Amino acid sequence: MIGGPPFPTTPDELNPEFIGLALGQSVVELVVDVIGAERGMVGQIAFVTAKFADGSTTTPFLAKFAARRDGSRASSRRASAHLRELNFYDQLAERSPVRVPSVIGSWYDATSDEFLILQELVAVDNSIDQIAGLPIDRVESVIHQCGALHASWWNSAELTSLEWLPRLDGDARRTNLTMIAENGWEPLCELIGDELDDTERALGSGLPGAIQNALRVSAARTPTLIHSDLRGDNLLFNPISGEVTIVDWQGVGIGPGAWDVAYLLTQSLTVDDRRAHEKRILGEYQKCLAGHRVELEWVELTSSYADSLVFGLVVATSLPLIGDGSEPRLRTLAASMARRSIEALRDHDRLW
Repeated sequence: MIGGPPFPTTPDELNPEFIGLALGQSVVELVVDVIGAERGMVGQIAFVTAKFADGSTTTPFLAKFAARRDGSRASSRRASAHLRELNFYDQLAERSPVRVPSVIGSWYDATSDEFLILQELVAVDNSIDQIAGLPIDRVESVIHQCGALHASWWNSAELTSLEWLPRLDGDARRTNLTMIAENGWEPLCELIGDELDDTERALGSGLPGAIQNALRVSAARTPTLIHSDLRGDNLLFNPISGEVTIVDWQGVGIGPGAWDVAYLLTQSLTVDDRRAHEKRILGEYQKCLAGHRVELEWVELTSSYADSLVFGLVVATSLPLIGDGSEPRLRTLAASMARRSIEALRDHDRLW
């Protein structure tokens, strides 16, 4: 169940009394470490450890808050991103065949759009990095979870009945992504410098129309539940078992499964690895759906995949709007996402 205000809205406001109530026992001290500013994250993230009166401590857990930057807040509010993530964990996560962090508690203020989630801190293999590119076997493991998720909600009437869960062509998402494409291109070019040549820089004028067309075309495909931000930084691999936990569900919505697959392959693999393994991995996704009794024709899959590729470029334009441009990794991440998107669009003859 999602709680209401008052609740802490920044890491600094976390206090033993509030955390004690959430945990169901008295807490005497907290250790709070803020993380994630360099990873393109929309919200504020903190690791929290609670200490009890007997000297014992909790296993560290994660606290996630709304972002403080104006651009991030405005974008999230337009997209109802905060409430979407909370509702996913509250209503759909337990019925979806994917590994997600367990939730200790969640709170939301509809007036201010502030939110807080306390959830399990997942063990992470820190050698896995989106910018460097994920190993092929790790991407394949995500494809199998992705296929299971999509198959479980394939063409579901229940999803379309949920007012908080938008379709790709919904007014709010279309408006938000178009505004990002319009406002973020020049800041992206400034942020990544000479990463793009003059011809590539000229793509900015056509990007708003390209994303609108992609949303329109993709929304006509068979719908399912999609994550919409399925990239390396949101995939946490256990350092021992290799099991993947999928996080950051603020973009969750209704659309074709290929939307997730296109974003995953273009943003989590190097350009060379995507080119070498793309067709085979798409075949693995098709087989995974079939194993869950969902038949998707190859022509439909590959055309839907190609139609979805422009989304990665729009997300690249969002990074200078929602993130801190002084963070070195943010620039490298933006450059990587832009380059991988453009090369994929070029390979599939989708540049304009």
